[in-house]
Amino acid sequence: MSIGPLNIIQRYVTLSEAERDLVSSKWDSVSINKGEYLCKAGQVEHYFYIVDSGVLRLYFENGLEEICLGFSYDHSWSGCYDSFLSRMPSRFFVQALSDCKLHRISYNSLQELYNEVSAMERFGRLILEELLVARSQREIEMMSLSSEERFDVFMNRSSHLLQLVAQKHLASYLRMTPETFSRLRAKK
Repeated sequence: MSIGPLNIIQRYVTLSEAERDLVSSKWDSVSINKGEYLCKAGQVEHYFYIVDSGVLRLYFENGLEEICLGFSYDHSWSGCYDSFLSRMPSRFFVQALSDCKLHRISYNSLQELYNEVSAMERFGRLILEELLVARSQREIEMMSLSSEERFDVFMNRSSHLLQLVAQKHLASYLRMTPETFSRLRAKK
């Protein structure tokens, strides 16, 4: 079910009717097919996305290995956010794992909204805070928890991804082999 960017934004901030109209005018909708990329390493990310439907993975290449950093799915953020903010080439890939429908806003349009709608600047700060807290929590989990503990945290937080994402990508995200992931899954 499409809920649009305004519904997501208004979870964080309140907008007047005029502000809603202005904010809505800056977003557009795009579709990408399974296997396509929103952004590739070496490219500058020009858009910030909200996933309407579908699943994407964020990963980087380390030699011949693809290391999964995370997933975006219905009503969550997507894109190479560090590249989007810094205007520097991305070190990551964002690839569709299924057909996806997305809402996007360009860097310049978002900057205009920050200047024109004070609530949007607050929205940007709140999103950054949310992303920073999540990233910090993940780093601590990855460095301090055993494979089994990481698997348990994943199952408690995001077990729905088992139905949406290939086991090899989930194993990579949890920094374990697919065999370890399969063994832990069989135990549960």
